[in-house]
Parts: sequence; C-alpha cells; structure tokens
Amino acid sequence: MDLKPGDRLKLREEIVAEVTQNMDDGMWVEVKYLESREGSDVGLIELCHAQDIVSVLSTSAST
Repeated sequence: MDLKPGDRLKLREEIVAEVTQNMDDGMWVEVKYLESREGSDVGLIELCHAQDIVSVLSTSAST
C-alpha cells in the first residue's frame, strides 16, 4: 500500500482519517482520526490495517 503522511482515508465505521506514518509493510498505517461517529475519537492516533480502509479520499500530493 503506497500511502504517505497527509493522505486522507475513509475507514469502516464512517471514520475519516489522515495518514501520519506508513509502516512500509503493506498492511499497517498509523492514522489520526479527523471525523468519527464518536466525537470523542477525533484526534485519536491509531494503527489501521489495510482491511479497514474503504477508500482513499485524497493524497498529500493533491491537497
């Protein structure tokens, strides 16, 4: 998975997140939650597995 810091993703559970670090293993990226049904999750930094990514909303090159 060729994701870079700054890329925005749509995840399961209607979460929008920004990549903060790519682990370069093809499976995991670290993300910061920007939007979530649970408002208290906004700002949370989590590891995200490739299976949880629904789509790439924008890339750091296009923002």
